[in-house]
Amino acid sequence: MKHETKINSLLRIMKIADAFRHWLCQDGDTLVASADLLGGSTWALRASAVVDCAGEGGDLHTHRRTLARLAQLLRLEFVDDLSRPEAARFAALHPDDPRATEAMLCADAISRGKRALEALWLAGLPSHGHGEEVR
Repeated sequence: MKHETKINSLLRIMKIADAFRHWLCQDGDTLVASADLLGGSTWALRASAVVDCAGEGGDLHTHRRTLARLAQLLRLEFVDDLSRPEAARFAALHPDDPRATEAMLCADAISRGKRALEALWLAGLPSHGHGEEVR
């Protein structure tokens, strides 16, 4: 029974990781736009690299630090220091702007996806897409 529970948990985690990869492939432009909105072009390039990796079936675990930093950006963890450019970008954004909601949704998706990818890595399973080889 214990073994079956572990297998079910692993399958659930694999499903979450697959859904995250699918989200990146389908809605990656929203992630890139949110990163650009809150962080600027450098952040947009980081987000774009993750989206490209997902689209190519690459190993997303290689972008684990970028994913963690993007999650921090989108959760507004860089706005406490008013000297940071991210704080100025956030201050210029109206709370009712639909792009603010999109950024929050992206933060949630990244957090869930990153946790699932990390669990797969800890289990010794690859985090690249659909059985494709990493390029």
